[in-house]
Amino acid sequence: MKFPRIYADEQGETHIGDLEAPEHEAPVGPPPNPVGRMTESEAVSTFVVFSAPARTEVPSHKAPQPYICIVLTGEGEVETSDGKTLRLGSGELIYCDDTTGKGHVTRSITDIRLAFINRAGA
Repeated sequence: MKFPRIYADEQGETHIGDLEAPEHEAPVGPPPNPVGRMTESEAVSTFVVFSAPARTEVPSHKAPQPYICIVLTGEGEVETSDGKTLRLGSGELIYCDDTTGKGHVTRSITDIRLAFINRAGA
């Protein structure tokens, strides 16, 4: 399974790339247990929901720890130090692990509600 990712290279530039999460077939739910695709379980340390009005811009910042950001409602955008931008809408996610380097800028295009899930031990 691939997810968009923000990361920093050795020179400190941040980029948008892909995170490849290994997956396997797994039964889901009660019998008759339909089979789907699933990644391995990972422990999480915190979960928080954040909302911001349209046209909010958060200046360049690094991820304080590796986390997953899920857009619950609305539309937002991230811009990396290499000038690339990625728009994300409801139901989309991005993995942020640019804990070093120049960081990224985030913007809300519309009113937005986000869920941040921090990895345990990160």
